[in-house]
Amino acid sequence: MLGAVVLLTPGCSLIGSENEEEPMARVFDTFLYPSDLADAIPNGSVQADSAVIARSYIDTWVRKQLMLHRAEEALSDDQKNVEKKIEEYRSSLLIYTYRQKLLQQKMDTLITDEEIGEYYEENTDNFILNDVIVKGTFVKVPLSAPDIANVRSWTRSGQPEDLDNLEKYSINYAEKFELFNNAWIYFNAVMSQVPLEIQQPDRYLRYNRNIETSDAMFHYFVHILEYKNAGDVSPLDLIRDDIRSILLNKRKIEFYNNLENQVYTEGANRNQFEIY
Repeated sequence: MLGAVVLLTPGCSLIGSENEEEPMARVFDTFLYPSDLADAIPNGSVQADSAVIARSYIDTWVRKQLMLHRAEEALSDDQKNVEKKIEEYRSSLLIYTYRQKLLQQKMDTLITDEEIGEYYEENTDNFILNDVIVKGTFVKVPLSAPDIANVRSWTRSGQPEDLDNLEKYSINYAEKFELFNNAWIYFNAVMSQVPLEIQQPDRYLRYNRNIETSDAMFHYFVHILEYKNAGDVSPLDLIRDDIRSILLNKRKIEFYNNLENQVYTEGANRNQFEIY
């Protein structure tokens, strides 16, 4: 490294041809000149800051040049031929950007419920559940909470009036209250909040719709209104968003294919290419 660093300060220009400048660093036959640092040091930097920035820049430059020289020595001519890779990347990036622009401008992204339902009916074999799903109620209350008997009764009832009472009670006393009577969720997600392990949930739920347990701090109540086992066809409501994504992706692929065919046809009609 150099013993001193040339500082660039406002009003003092060191920019000129390489023959007119004293180099600041050398790596083999490559030199670094003061003009190369001009953009690295912000205008108005104090002398101490400029020195730190310059030294950091020079050190980084030397390290990079040494690595580049080592790579040049170690790699074969074919490995060093990056122009083709750069051109392929550039081409792919431009085509991708053009496709995305047209996609945003012209593709209809609205997927109707009718389309989702039709795809679901035609592909039910692709939507088989891997785990048990349930609808129901979950309540977690402190051991000190009052009216535990009512909580048990309201949770198991499932009647709108009792669920309303349970919700009002939970606002004041419950640590957690989840009502998922109208939405399917995975049974494991519910039981991950309960200090009780059920080894065979499909067999357990066949005979038990209510789960109650306690630990040192809380009572836990789970009521299962409805369930489906692993191996059953997934309800449409659970996978509606997944199907929407599938249909959108299929529409994108179709859009891209149509675009490519259109460009090809126009190119042929306008004599824009020849195949020899």
